[in-house]
Amino acid sequence: MYKRGATVTVACALLTLVGCSTRKLPTGENYYVKATEEYSQHFYTPAIDDYQKLIDEYPFSPFAEEAELNIGLAYYKSHDYAEAIGAFNDFLRMHPTSKHLDIASYYLAMSHYDQIGRPDQDQTHTELALEQFEIIAQRFPESDFAALSHDQIGICRELLARHDYLIGEFYERRANFRAAESRLAEVLALYPDTPIAPDDLYQLALTLERQGKRYSAAQAFTALEMHFPNTWYATVASTQLKKLHQPIDTEEDPLKLVLAESGYSDDQNAQQVSVHESLDNLAAADSGASALGGGGVPIMPASMEPGVKKTGGLGPEGTQSNPGPATLRTVRLSSSDPPLSVIFDLSGPVSFDQHLDSGDSSATLTLNLKQVTPAAGLSRHVVFDTSIFRDCEIDQDATGTKIVVNTTPVTRYAVVPLTSPSRLLVTFTPRAGRTATASAAGVGADAAAPPPNSLDPTAGSAADASMPPGSLDPSAGSAAGGSAGPSLLDSSGSPQP
Repeated sequence: MYKRGATVTVACALLTLVGCSTRKLPTGENYYVKATEEYSQHFYTPAIDDYQKLIDEYPFSPFAEEAELNIGLAYYKSHDYAEAIGAFNDFLRMHPTSKHLDIASYYLAMSHYDQIGRPDQDQTHTELALEQFEIIAQRFPESDFAALSHDQIGICRELLARHDYLIGEFYERRANFRAAESRLAEVLALYPDTPIAPDDLYQLALTLERQGKRYSAAQAFTALEMHFPNTWYATVASTQLKKLHQPIDTEEDPLKLVLAESGYSDDQNAQQVSVHESLDNLAAADSGASALGGGGVPIMPASMEPGVKKTGGLGPEGTQSNPGPATLRTVRLSSSDPPLSVIFDLSGPVSFDQHLDSGDSSATLTLNLKQVTPAAGLSRHVVFDTSIFRDCEIDQDATGTKIVVNTTPVTRYAVVPLTSPSRLLVTFTPRAGRTATASAAGVGADAAAPPPNSLDPTAGSAADASMPPGSLDPSAGSAAGGSAGPSLLDSSGSPQP
């Protein structure tokens, strides 16, 4: 009897063990399938939880990597952009060789892109999105996401350009013309291919004229005629040039000279662009009032305004990366009539420093070209006696070549390094009445108003724009965009849906 009872007990125990062994425990694949089904049904929170369980319990599962990526996509689809940005950054850091890098990079960019505001608002997310889109275009040029990124790059660049343009307009309305000039020139230096470029160049020309920089304003209006010939701006520029009646230096593209005189160079290999001007010609711009203006735009005090801008390395003593010994081949005046620039032709890029002494009857510019030797047949004393130029003296010492250019009094000058071929162009703004060309009344406040444009920063947000869905199929959709030309933004200043 006892033996039979023991047998029954053992049999029950075995049945219990068999029942337990047939009950399936969750595996990494189970979690992945369940989470993916939840994701496809737009249940993003439970999908995130199950993906996370897979990662925590089965960190070496073949599904773990995609689970990490899908967590970021689920956060993005649920509009939790802060968590999405963190998840995508973690994925890129933890899986630098993953085949899904283009997907993670694209949706990291889109997580910033969806938070872009109007052009008159902070553009931090625009800058971060642009940085990621450019990385995708460079690192994954064959990916379908690269084509989508090119569209968004154009939109981001236009938003940043319009943002800086609005700040320039703000400064100009406050009569802070020097700060306005800096901002407007920056737009043309960084975003010359955006639809706002002609508006910006026109505004820059007016700002230069209102500061009394009539020669520079004439160069800007000439650039308008040259770069935007069949527009309203070209017609107005022609009229304003007749009013200004200033000499035009055509040795280089006038836009390049305008940017150089504002402290910018469009030559990324240039080691220095130095701009100097008489304090007598600067408008009293600082109102000393509130630190912030309309829309939260900061008011730049005069003491903080940039006198020199950097592009490719800039300073009082400019150096290009590894400039070697060079030869000064020729010294000549520009081909304009009358000439307002002197050009030093060189055999290669050089580093230099300079100093200007300007008095009531004359001005002297001293250039020290380091590791430069004058050509054997180059005259050491060149007499100009043309326009504002008197003569030029060339002397060599142990450190390089010293050049002294004597002119009539000037209010402003810019030293512009140029390449292809290598040369230094020094352009001057003479004092009124010092050139052979007579002065005339300027545009001032009587200039024609610009045509209506789409710069109304009133309503709308990039967050409302149509974006690609959060699936892994990049062909499923993209934000509207295109190449530079027509605006990629709608009338509110937001990306077009």
